[in-house]
Amino acid sequence: MKKLKLIWETYNREIFVSTLVILTLAGLLLYRLGTLNKSGLSYVELQSVTATYGWHGLYNSPLYLPLKLIRSVIYTFGTSHSQLVTRLPNVLLGGLTIGIFAWLIKIWHGNRTAILSTVIFATSAWVLHVSRLASYDVMYLTLVPALLLSIAALQRHFTKSFVFYGSIILWGMLLYIPGAVWLITLTIYWERKVIKSGWKHFKSLKQRTLYVLAGLVWLPLLIIDLRRPGILVSWLGLPSHIVGPMTMLKNTWNIFFALLIHGPSDSSVWLVNAPIFDIFALIMVGLGIYFYIKNWRVGRARILLSFFIVGVLLSSLGGLVSLSVVVPLLFICAATGIAYLIHEWLQVFPINPFARTIGISLVVLAISLSSLYNLRSYFIAWPNNSRTETTFHYKQ
Repeated sequence: MKKLKLIWETYNREIFVSTLVILTLAGLLLYRLGTLNKSGLSYVELQSVTATYGWHGLYNSPLYLPLKLIRSVIYTFGTSHSQLVTRLPNVLLGGLTIGIFAWLIKIWHGNRTAILSTVIFATSAWVLHVSRLASYDVMYLTLVPALLLSIAALQRHFTKSFVFYGSIILWGMLLYIPGAVWLITLTIYWERKVIKSGWKHFKSLKQRTLYVLAGLVWLPLLIIDLRRPGILVSWLGLPSHIVGPMTMLKNTWNIFFALLIHGPSDSSVWLVNAPIFDIFALIMVGLGIYFYIKNWRVGRARILLSFFIVGVLLSSLGGLVSLSVVVPLLFICAATGIAYLIHEWLQVFPINPFARTIGISLVVLAISLSSLYNLRSYFIAWPNNSRTETTFHYKQ
C-alpha cells in the first residue's frame, strides 16, 4: 500500500494525463461502434464473424496471427457476435497503433510534436475507418509504425534486454502478416550493426540461446501453413497471377491518386471521392518530405524511403497487401513537417514570446480544424452516404 502511495505521489501528474489520454482515445474509437452503420455488417466483416478461431482456426489459417489471437479471445468470451463485439479486436489494435505512433514521434521529435501529430493521426478518417472495421487492414496500419519503433528503440537502447529480445519477438509476430517479410528484412538490414552490437553485449550462452529461440519459436506454425498450396504466394504479398508492367504502373498511379487526390471507391472503407489527406495534412506531408530531401544523410530518411518504395510496390501488385501499409508513412512525414514548421518559426522569433505563441497557436488551430473535418467526414458524412448504407446490410 505504501509503495502504491509513493508511486502516486511521485507520478500523479503523469498518471492523471495518461489516464485522460487513454479515456479520450477509447471514447473516440468506441463511440457508436456498434450503431454507426445501422443496417449491419459489410461483407468483409461478415467473413470475420463466420471464420473459425481458437487453436483449430489458428492452426489451419495462422496468417494475420496477432489479430486472430485477439479475436479468438474476444469472440470466445463475447456474449454475442454483435457489431460492437465483431469490431472490438480492430479497435484494440487501432488504439495500440496510435500509441506506437505517438511513442515513435516522441522519440524522434519530442513531446510537443508527438501530441500535435498524434491528434491528426488519431482523428484522421482513414485511421478511424481501418480501426473500427472488422477487416485485416488494421494489421498493415500497425506494421510500419511498429517496425520503425523497434528501429528507434534498438538504436538507443540495444543493451536493454527488454528492447533486444522484444524486437525479435515483435518481428516474429509481424511475420504472419502477408508481405511483412520484406519490410522485416529491410528492418534487419538497416539495423544489422546494432543487432551485431547487441549480440556482442549479450554474450553468454544462455542469453544468445534465448535470443535465437525468441525468433525460432514463431517459425513452426508458419512453416506448416506455407506447405499448403498457394499460401507461400499470399504470405509474400504477391498476387496469384502475375500482373503486367502496364497494370502495375496503373495500380501505382491509382495508389498515388488515392493518397493525394481522392481515396478508394470502396464505400465500406471510405467516403467515395473524398481525399485521404485534408489540405493542412497534405501540406505538412510535403514539408516533411522536403525536410528529408534536404537532410538526406539522416539515417531515417533512407529507412522511410525504402519502406515507402516497398509498400507501394506490394500494394500495386494487387495481392493481399493493403494501402494502409503506406498511409502511416505519410503521417510520419506530416509529423516531421509539423516539427520543421514550428522549428523554423521559433528560429525566426527566438526571443519574442508573443510571436512564438502566435505561431504555435496557429498550428494548433489548423490541427483542430483538420481534426474536425476528418471527424465530420467519418462520423456524419460517411455513414449517411447512400452507397455506405447499401454496403453494410449483412446480418450476423
